[in-house]
Amino acid sequence: MKIKVLATALAPDCYEFVGDVVEAFESGHKEVYDLRNFPEGGIFLEAEKLPSGAQSIRGVKRVGEELIVTLTQRVIAGQYPGRKAHWRESPIIDAEDYDPEICYVIPTGMAGVDDYEIVQGVDVAGNTGWTVRKKEMADG
Repeated sequence: MKIKVLATALAPDCYEFVGDVVEAFESGHKEVYDLRNFPEGGIFLEAEKLPSGAQSIRGVKRVGEELIVTLTQRVIAGQYPGRKAHWRESPIIDAEDYDPEICYVIPTGMAGVDDYEIVQGVDVAGNTGWTVRKKEMADG
């Protein structure tokens, strides 16, 4: 299975993959999406939402034997002073390479800025997700 990721305000905490089965985890809840029988040329309508209302899967496409699934990853507003970070979808990766500690979506609006980092953060409303902020300088 191949995956790509979209930035959203609501998304699972992480995913696991077993063949053509996607498991999405959110606050102790697991939702299982069995895509083994998704046909080539099939039309994806919608996936079962998580308790928060997050939609884990935004797209499914089968090309021959290969399944390509579009997932979601939680982001919050950028925290870099004077810059608005927006996000674009990730490149396609192998599901077996997925790591929940990596931000796969790509920040935009940061052209010419060298001193930013992508980190897990909290916004003013208490929402958590990936964000862009100014790199912290090391002491000494």
